[in-house]
Amino acid sequence: MLDLKKLLELRKTMNETKKRLDAMVIKETSPKGLFELTISGSQKVSEVKILKDLAGHSNEEIEKEIKELMNKATASSQAAAMQAMGGIGALGGLAGLTK
Repeated sequence: MLDLKKLLELRKTMNETKKRLDAMVIKETSPKGLFELTISGSQKVSEVKILKDLAGHSNEEIEKEIKELMNKATASSQAAAMQAMGGIGALGGLAGLTK
C-alpha cells in the first residue's frame, strides 16, 4: 500500500528542486574563448554569445569549439543538478513509500 503523505512530500520536494534547477545560471566559455553559453541546472540553454570575430577561423575549428563548449556546459549543468538534488538522488526519495 502506498503512503500518500510521503508521496506528496516527495512530489513537493521534486517540484522545489525543479524550480531551483530552472533558476540556476551556469556560464561556460569555449576553450579558445570564441563563444560563451549560459545554461540552467535543468539543461536549458538561455543564451549563446559570440565573443570574438570568427573571421580567420575554419568551419572545423568553430564546430569543434561549439561541440566542446556544449559538452563542458552540459557536464557543469549535470554536476550542479546532482548537487541541488541532494537528498532526492536517484531512487533514494522513493524509499518508504510502501508500507
